[in-house]
Amino acid sequence: MTEQTEITAKQRGFQYQIWIMLIIVFGVILAGFLMVPKTEEQRLAMMARMGTTNQGEIVSPTVDMGPLLAALPQGEAPKWKVVAAGGEGCNQGCQDVLTNSRQIHMLLGKSSGRLERIYLPDTASLELIDMQELQAVHPYLVIEPIDNLALSEVLRGSSAEWDMMDTRYFVVTPDYQVVLFYTQQHDGGGLLEDLKHLLKYSPNR
Repeated sequence: MTEQTEITAKQRGFQYQIWIMLIIVFGVILAGFLMVPKTEEQRLAMMARMGTTNQGEIVSPTVDMGPLLAALPQGEAPKWKVVAAGGEGCNQGCQDVLTNSRQIHMLLGKSSGRLERIYLPDTASLELIDMQELQAVHPYLVIEPIDNLALSEVLRGSSAEWDMMDTRYFVVTPDYQVVLFYTQQHDGGGLLEDLKHLLKYSPNR
C-alpha cells in the first residue's frame, strides 16, 4: 500500500511538472503575440524601450508629415523617405545635407529602391535657390517647396521642433510618420546605419 502511494505521489509530481511546463510555453507564446508591434511607430517605440542604439534622435511623439507629403506622386510600393528641410535658401549647410543624403542613398545598394529623397525648400526663399542647378546636381531628388510655417506647425510640440534656421534631415516611414531626425552635427554614417536597420526589419511593401 505504501509503495503504491509513493508511485501515485510521484505521478502527481510528474503531472504538475508537465502542467507547469505547458503554462510557461503557452505563456511565452501568448506574450509574444501580444508584444508584436502592429505599426512602424509601435515597433520603433518598442526598440527604444529595449535599448537599441539609434544614431539619430527619436521624434517623440511621432509626427505625421502626410499633410506636407501626401500630394507627391507615389509608386505601387510606398517608400521610406529622407526629408531635408529648413534653412534660408540652400546655403553650404543645406548643400552638405543634400550631398550626404545622396551618398547615403547610393551606399544602401540593393535597398536603395526602397528609399526616396525629398527636399522641402521654404517658398519664401525660392529666389535664393537655383532650382535648375540643384536638380542637375541631384537628379533623383524630389523638390517640393513648402511654407516653413506649415512645417513648424506639423512639428510643434514634438522633440523635432526647431527654429528652422539650419537644414535638417528627417526619416519618414512609408505612411508619412516622422520617426528620427538629424542635425548637421550628426555623422552621416549614423543615418546610413539607422536606415539599414530600419529597412532590414521593416516589411518590404
